[in-house]
Amino acid sequence: MTRYLPLLLNLLRAFNAISFVLVAILHFRERRQPRSIWGGGAYRALVVALAVLYLDVLGEELAQATLGRSGSFLLLIDDLLSMLLPAMVFHTYYCGERPYLRAHGVWRAVLAAAYISGLIAGIGGAGVVTGLWHTRIPKAAFGMPSITCAVLGVVGLLWASRRLASDPRERNHRRWVLGLSVAWGVVALAQELHWTIGVGIVLNSAPLIFLFIVTYYVERFTFFDVLLKKAAFAFASLLSLTLYFVFVTPFIWALRLHGWFGPVVWGVSVWPIILLAPWGHRTVSRWLDRLWLGRRFSPAQASEYFFAGVQGAIGERELARSAEQRLGTIFRSEAEVSLMPEPPAAALDRGNSIQAPLRLRGEPIGWICLRASADHPRLLSEDVELLASLAKGLSFLLENLRLREKRLEQEKRERELVLNANRSELKALRAQVNPHFLFNALNAIAGLIPEDPDRAERTIEQLAEVFRYTLRGSDREWVLLSDELDAVRAYLDIEQARFRERLRVRIECSEEAKGFRIPAMTVQTVVENAIKHGVAAIREPGVVEIEASVAHSALCIAVRDNGPGFEEARQPKPDNGGGFGLRNVRERLEGHFGGAARLSIGRDTGRGLTVVSIEMPAAAGWQRVEA
Repeated sequence: MTRYLPLLLNLLRAFNAISFVLVAILHFRERRQPRSIWGGGAYRALVVALAVLYLDVLGEELAQATLGRSGSFLLLIDDLLSMLLPAMVFHTYYCGERPYLRAHGVWRAVLAAAYISGLIAGIGGAGVVTGLWHTRIPKAAFGMPSITCAVLGVVGLLWASRRLASDPRERNHRRWVLGLSVAWGVVALAQELHWTIGVGIVLNSAPLIFLFIVTYYVERFTFFDVLLKKAAFAFASLLSLTLYFVFVTPFIWALRLHGWFGPVVWGVSVWPIILLAPWGHRTVSRWLDRLWLGRRFSPAQASEYFFAGVQGAIGERELARSAEQRLGTIFRSEAEVSLMPEPPAAALDRGNSIQAPLRLRGEPIGWICLRASADHPRLLSEDVELLASLAKGLSFLLENLRLREKRLEQEKRERELVLNANRSELKALRAQVNPHFLFNALNAIAGLIPEDPDRAERTIEQLAEVFRYTLRGSDREWVLLSDELDAVRAYLDIEQARFRERLRVRIECSEEAKGFRIPAMTVQTVVENAIKHGVAAIREPGVVEIEASVAHSALCIAVRDNGPGFEEARQPKPDNGGGFGLRNVRERLEGHFGGAARLSIGRDTGRGLTVVSIEMPAAAGWQRVEA
């Protein structure tokens, strides 16, 4: 078993190199973001130093394996960084804990002593190793003061600031770091006194534990979860390839395959590892998400769940409430959606919350804020990326909702303008007396006076009723269907006095239909059109039929006449105001009911009648008046 310890040590060094290089790259990518990280520049410098150190150590191993010796330059970097690392760790914690410390001059003096001793130790140890000078002082003596000074500084610093930490997680973090610092220092001193592979394995594990503690407890936006997934996958793949080369490759070469067949067999044997790599990455990510990080949704599932719950919102407040519920379920946190440009108060607590702006054409119009709850206390970097993605989608939905509301408001204003125009037009039509109708009515009355005085008197009363209804209707938009039909009967009685036997009238209206309100002059206008363009245009007896009923939640009114008829696309031209009648009725119906009401013109070919049909909703209870 002990023969595999060097292999394990090199695997651990490779894993450390991958991890710290990833963190260094992630910090480099975030350098332009206006976000302060724990430890500031000292933490970034420490990460870069550890990445360089482990790459240097791997370079030493590679040079030793290929050339039989390590280069002086690699050894110099190794000794210098190894001796400076304790001081850099102390510097990082000093920068992170500085707001909680007093007597900053003392701590800066201790920090300077740690750096000076580390620099002297690094130069001295490198000189001994590279042979620049000869001394009887063992190499270990150079590193002990630096390590001791740094360890005591970290322990004292954490102890001094520990009593100021009120957050339980912060106290837990300091306990971990305190124990790790002491253990790290003890193992580092043990390595200086007597190096073994076991001590080397423990010592190379400490920086990785330090990185995970810092990122998990303090600097979660260092992409801890991404780092963990990538590093875990890198370690698993590295371990798989190492085991393959250690155990499988010697067996393949032992077969002594001739020619090109050996490399082909070797390539085919390694192919399954390459094919399984994507599946392994997904499996590791899913396992870490569910079992360690506590995520219930993958990013794709979270997006589908979120947008399925907010798409049906019909108002901004409903959209915000639905988004808060879905976000709380996805992140297991307290969610707040604010539709104000200024960030909410919860967004100011950046230590335990994440935020994402809602933007419209680049300008903030709202905010999403998540606060970690007790049962899910950690919001990590993938949560930040997922929240940013959901915020973009929510911004798009909010923009569409506002555009839809703006369009509906514009359509409403347009309908009101049309209605106002139609009302004005209708008032003008009502206010003016049709000279032909009045002339014909007076002629009919004059002819009835010597023949049928009673009928003449009744016709005069009906004429007065028609004009009274017309003028009274100028001040109101809605009338009962029964009142409208009474005016229509009066109008048709006058026309019968004019046409005598040439006009037959039939009016049928159900009791249910009489109680509904309709736009004033709707039926009157259609009947006038039937007389003028229908009955008056033929020589044979004319017929006018009016039917009103309620069917299938709609009020149906049909006006028939046996005139010559016309196609809907060839309606009468507007002369003397009469040609505007049907168009006015149609536009008023559309203004009041939209597409739910319609006026249609057809032909009953079996009976030879022109039919003008009106349908309007009868389900609107405010239009109906109970008897």
